[in-house]
Amino acid sequence: MPEARDDTATGTDGQSAQDGSRGRDAGAAGNRRGRTLGPSWAWWGGAAALTLVAGGIAIATVNTAVYSPEAQVEDYLAALASGEGGTAVALASGDTPELAPGTATDLLQGEPLISGMEALGELTVSRGEDTPEGRSVEVVVGYSVDDEEHSTTFTVEKAGRDWLFFDRWRMAEVPVQSVQVVPTPLPAEAASGPLRASVNGVEAPLVTDQEETPGRSFAVLPPMVVEAGFESTYLQAELARLVVDHTATGTPDQTAGHEAGTTDPSADSLTLDLALQYTDAVSTEVNQQLDRFLAGCTEQKVLNPAGCPMGYDTVNRIPPESITWSIAGDPQASVLDLPAEGDDPTAVAPLEAEAILSLSEIDLVTGEQRTVEHREPFTLEAELTVTPDAVRYTPNVP
Repeated sequence: MPEARDDTATGTDGQSAQDGSRGRDAGAAGNRRGRTLGPSWAWWGGAAALTLVAGGIAIATVNTAVYSPEAQVEDYLAALASGEGGTAVALASGDTPELAPGTATDLLQGEPLISGMEALGELTVSRGEDTPEGRSVEVVVGYSVDDEEHSTTFTVEKAGRDWLFFDRWRMAEVPVQSVQVVPTPLPAEAASGPLRASVNGVEAPLVTDQEETPGRSFAVLPPMVVEAGFESTYLQAELARLVVDHTATGTPDQTAGHEAGTTDPSADSLTLDLALQYTDAVSTEVNQQLDRFLAGCTEQKVLNPAGCPMGYDTVNRIPPESITWSIAGDPQASVLDLPAEGDDPTAVAPLEAEAILSLSEIDLVTGEQRTVEHREPFTLEAELTVTPDAVRYTPNVP
C-alpha cells in the first residue's frame, strides 16, 4: 500500500506553514499597532495642551468681561439708568442708607433717577490704578455735561475667587449724598409756604408750614445731575443744575440756566441754590394796585384826601362840589429786583408824581369867587410783600 502523504507543509524550523502564516499575520498586526501608537498619543497630548491654553484664554476672557472690577461699576450704572435705586444701593453698599430726617428719596428711584442719569450723556468706564498689594482698583466713569468734562472714581475691592479661577470683586461703599435745594433770597412773607419746585421732573415742596428753614434735602447716588426750577404766579427760578460727581460729600459750584456745577469733596454738604426772581406779573399787579390807590384819592371831594399823599390848605370857603383831584400823566411804580442778600428783599422804588387840584375858592372878606388850579408834587413810598401767589402794595402815607 502506498504511504499516506502528509499534505501539511513545514518550514525550515519545523513549524507548519500554517503556523508560519499566522505568525506573519500577527507580526504584521503588531507592526501596525506599533506604527499607530506614537501618533495617537501625540494627538491626545496636543489636544490636552490646546485645551489648557484655550482654558487659560477663556478664564482670562471671563475675568476681563464678566468678573472684572469694571463690570461691577457697569452693573451699578445700569441700575441707576434703569431707575432701580434699590439695586444700585445694594451694589454700592449692601445696606439701606440711614438718611437724615426729612430727606426726600424721590431722586433714588423711577423717572427722577433716570432723568438725572440721562443728563450725563454717554458714559465711559475705564480701569484706573491698582493698589500696590492688588487688593483694590480704581474704576473711572467719564461723561460730559453741557460740554464740560466730568468723572467719578469708584473703588472696587477684590473679594476672593469663584471656581478657583474667576476673580470676585465688590464695590467699596458709595455713600448716599444729600443735596439741599434752597430758594434764595426768599421773602419772609413767602417762607410760610407752600412753595413747590420741579426737581428732576418731580414736584416737591421746598417750603412748608412745618419747616422753619426753607429748602429740602434729596438723597442722591453719584454720578447724577440734579436739576431744579420753580415757577409760580409771582415768583420763579430759572433751571439750575448741580453735577454730583464725587463719591464723598462735597460743596457744589452750582450755576443757573443750563450750565453745570461741580462738587468739592473736601466740604460737608451739597447745596443747589434756586435764585428767585419776580415774574412780570408782579410789576403788573403792583401798578394795578397803585392805580386803585390813586383813584381812591382823586375820588374824594375834600381838600385833604384821607390816607393820601396830597392836600390843600386855604382860609377861604370852598364849595365841595367844585373840588376835583387828578394825577398828572400815568405814574408807574418800579419794583426792585430781588437782591442777593438782605433782611427784606422785597422793595419798590419811591414814586415821584404830581397831583392836580381844581376848585372854586370864595374870598371870605370880599366874597370874590375865583377858579384855582393847584399842582402838588409828591413822593410816594410803599412797602411790598410778595408770595408765590399774592402781591400786596402798601403805600406809606401819614
